[in-house]
Amino acid sequence: MTKTQSRPSISPQSITAFSPFWCGVTLAALSALTALTACQQPAEPGPQDEARAEQLRPQSAALAEKYERSCMVCHSRIAANAPLTGFAPAWKARLEKGMETLVRNAQQGLGSMPPGGQCADCTTEELRALVVFMAHDH
Repeated sequence: MTKTQSRPSISPQSITAFSPFWCGVTLAALSALTALTACQQPAEPGPQDEARAEQLRPQSAALAEKYERSCMVCHSRIAANAPLTGFAPAWKARLEKGMETLVRNAQQGLGSMPPGGQCADCTTEELRALVVFMAHDH
């Protein structure tokens, strides 16, 4: 555009004339955004995920014993509203906060989880190993 040319003006009438077009574009963009957002939502665990969580155990016998008496009661039942052991979508956002945050939450308790995750004799290293085990996609 040269200095002598002027920009076309947009009148309210011209905007109204294009309203159906822009409305369609806007709706299409919102639909795409909604679809993308829906894709980013974590999947909900199902009965098969719960059954799998009930079967999983750490390889270490000592850690498995602590898991069974402390963690398993909540982390193997959907109704407990705790992230299921081995169900990666439930752990993804938590892992993004960092392992130190997860271990600290387990030590101090969070929400319905009591301090130490009901494991009074777990060391920090054992809590870390239990969190890693539960968050791992088996």
